[in-house]
Amino acid sequence: MQTRSGEATWMSDAREFSMAELAELSGLSSTELHELVEFGAVVPLRPEATPWVFGGHCLVTVRTAFRLRQSFDLEPHGIALAIALLQRVSDLEAQLQHVRARLPGQSA
Repeated sequence: MQTRSGEATWMSDAREFSMAELAELSGLSSTELHELVEFGAVVPLRPEATPWVFGGHCLVTVRTAFRLRQSFDLEPHGIALAIALLQRVSDLEAQLQHVRARLPGQSA
């Protein structure tokens, strides 16, 4: 559940956000978000459309970007690289879990 201006919002991948909403909810500026799009860390649902609209999963990414910027004083290209590496680790963990689940004697 996310909160904005005192109201609760249930998050789902079906939820869509404007650039301004992502900026407000993440703590990043619109300029920083635009740079993250340019570096491929965040992808609008329809990149060719104006204005950009982002899926609900992007909120987690931009909040991670904010924490990376705050904790490590990273520039947008560094944030984009860190996000790509974190996503790769997550993908590899999911693959490993899938392989372990298929091994004989493993319970789900």
